[in-house]
Amino acid sequence: MQAIFTIITKNYLGLAMVLEKSVKANSTANFYIIVADELDEENKPNYNLNTNVLFAKDILNYTTDVWNDLSFKYSLVEFCTAIKPSCFQYFFDEKKYDKVVYLDPDVFVFNPLASIFDALETTSILLTPHIVTMQTPFKGDYPDHLFLLNGTFNLGFIGLKKSDTTNSLLVWWQNRLLNDCFADNEKGTLTDQKWMNLLPAFFEPNELTILKNIGLNLAPWNYFEREIVEENNCFYVSNRVTKIIKNRSPLIFVHFSGYNYKSFSNNTIEHTNQNFTSYPDLQPIFKCYANALKEGNIEQYMHETYTYNHFENGVNIIGLHRRIYRSLANDGIALGNPFLTNENSFFNTLKAKKLIDYAKTSADNVSNKNLPAFENKLKLVYTLFRLLKFIIGVRKYSMFIRFLKRFAKEENQTFLIDKSFGKKLK
Repeated sequence: MQAIFTIITKNYLGLAMVLEKSVKANSTANFYIIVADELDEENKPNYNLNTNVLFAKDILNYTTDVWNDLSFKYSLVEFCTAIKPSCFQYFFDEKKYDKVVYLDPDVFVFNPLASIFDALETTSILLTPHIVTMQTPFKGDYPDHLFLLNGTFNLGFIGLKKSDTTNSLLVWWQNRLLNDCFADNEKGTLTDQKWMNLLPAFFEPNELTILKNIGLNLAPWNYFEREIVEENNCFYVSNRVTKIIKNRSPLIFVHFSGYNYKSFSNNTIEHTNQNFTSYPDLQPIFKCYANALKEGNIEQYMHETYTYNHFENGVNIIGLHRRIYRSLANDGIALGNPFLTNENSFFNTLKAKKLIDYAKTSADNVSNKNLPAFENKLKLVYTLFRLLKFIIGVRKYSMFIRFLKRFAKEENQTFLIDKSFGKKLK
């Protein structure tokens, strides 16, 4: 028995349904949508969701305390990825599937997925690398050192077969993600993904297969090496770097990571980091995805807010709250349910120290890209730091900025709550 699943928050229900339609057109596997957060119980019947839409809190084997801990200390993306191994375990143990594939909700399938399930006949674990081609000098759209930060493999896809090998992986992976699923470059983690770098050292070649088929997981980070060729109404992928046309492969699925999906359905392609105008061969697949998003009516659910972005009274939880909570919890300080707002709550502790963000827009959504007059503010910071260097001298300034790099971590701001917590840097 075969299954494919994705994990989303409820505002991405429409996007997941677009993926579902593309999967069903190219596979006989059963498809499931796992919702990581919660719908309002009163309005739940109005959504008229199919039985393949499952709510993680209802099906996964977490205690209430662990669930509250994970959903509070992790950001939206961190939390959705932290529960991934438990979802795999659910499909193996409860649903009795033999082969299970995970796909991110922003994936779209263009050709049959049979080759993936065929590969699971002879191996237990399938992974796809971000890139498969060495290039000197490197001319990709992203600096290649980012793959050292983000990991060798992209976890927008992973395929597993029920076996002792897979069980040992899931037990280990789930344990690591209980407290180390943060996007934390300094610590060397990137949600659930970076842990996969260790797998080639743990498993034998017959247990782990790295799929280097360039028709799998086409994405913005590898556009530079993969060219789309359309022939007889079918898409193929050839290597832009090697130019070996005979090695072209059918385009199986594209990972449309980092795009503005609303803009897609309005025939405008907007990406978070790049515009990719130098790849005209990609336009046909963009058009296919845009049409699918229009038909899927993805905006129907986009207004939904993430359940775990707010305390129980509706006030914003910001990244600073999550990391301070994480730091205190790691020090063994009992904080109870962090979402509560009663007299002895974590919320009231933050409130007493004026650490609550009452603005309608979360501070986490503000960046140099949308902060008004950012350049002027940056000039002021430069001026202040030049003055500091002049006052204390270059030697102490050099020491200060090295210290500041560690001190500025959100986990080290526990001294804002109580000076006794600020005795050591983490």
